[in-house]
Amino acid sequence: MQILIIKPSSLGDIICALPVAQSIRDQMPDAVISWIVKTQFKEIVQRCPTVNGDVIEFDRRSGLSGLHELWQTSRSLRDRRFDAVLDFQGLLRSGLMMLSVDSPLKVGGPDAREFSRFACHEIVPLPDGGRNTHAIERLLQFLPAIGLEASLRSPVVINGDSVDVIDNRLSSTAPIVMIPNSRGPHKEWPGFPELTSALLEARSDVTIAWDSHLVWDDPSTSHPDRFFNLTTQTSLLQMVDLLQKASVVIANDSGPLHIAAALGVPTLGLFGPTLPERTGPYPLSADRNNALVSPSGLMAGLSVEKVLSCVLEILDRNSLASVA
Repeated sequence: MQILIIKPSSLGDIICALPVAQSIRDQMPDAVISWIVKTQFKEIVQRCPTVNGDVIEFDRRSGLSGLHELWQTSRSLRDRRFDAVLDFQGLLRSGLMMLSVDSPLKVGGPDAREFSRFACHEIVPLPDGGRNTHAIERLLQFLPAIGLEASLRSPVVINGDSVDVIDNRLSSTAPIVMIPNSRGPHKEWPGFPELTSALLEARSDVTIAWDSHLVWDDPSTSHPDRFFNLTTQTSLLQMVDLLQKASVVIANDSGPLHIAAALGVPTLGLFGPTLPERTGPYPLSADRNNALVSPSGLMAGLSVEKVLSCVLEILDRNSLASVA
């Protein structure tokens, strides 16, 4: 079966879509899965073996150049035929792309807007929990439309680039990885430096690595040999490799948090203005995925003591599980 997934952006949304593609692969091993993605995120999709068809770039720009790119992408699709097209994006541009494709089955989501639903043959329903359900649960509703069960199976595989070339000490450790940034300051917890210092004091057996697209100064610690500051040093694919090495990933509501969860790595998501039920590490019912929510709705409302206590509990639980 030839399947086209339309999900150009954003990074976090693409990562939430990849486990659904993996479920298609698990349930339909012979499927050929192609994907339309923005140029800046194509490497993530290309490095996921689940996507074994074409990775079609969409270089979205503003103004007239953006319209030209959309026209070029739509034009390139006119000679393509797929058995099913799944519009995970649900916007005008994805609807126009869907109109360009020859397919007997074009499926859109319940959140489809900007007239994109008019390009669809079928609109899937919301999950039983309605609009407050997780993004992955909403995407899973596409699967019955192609004869599959709406459930996840195996973790996603993304072949990253080695982060050891930045610091070869990383080759022999499974660090606690912290991602202090997100898409906006309102979603960013300010306590990462204090948490790092406290963890290095509390546990002599842990190492900690920070990664971010922004520069962060080293925290105050008397154990600098067990701390790696990789902020602004890694590529996206090196960050993937770092996440795969992690004993646990601690992050705000962000793309890296979703990547870690999709890879099956233990996670602790920190939330304030957003809800883990909708955008947390999925599935929250899995023992490896954890979330803390600020009682005030502001990220600063999460105390370092509470986060530290939760991290220590996760480490102890994982240690017991590895012994068993």
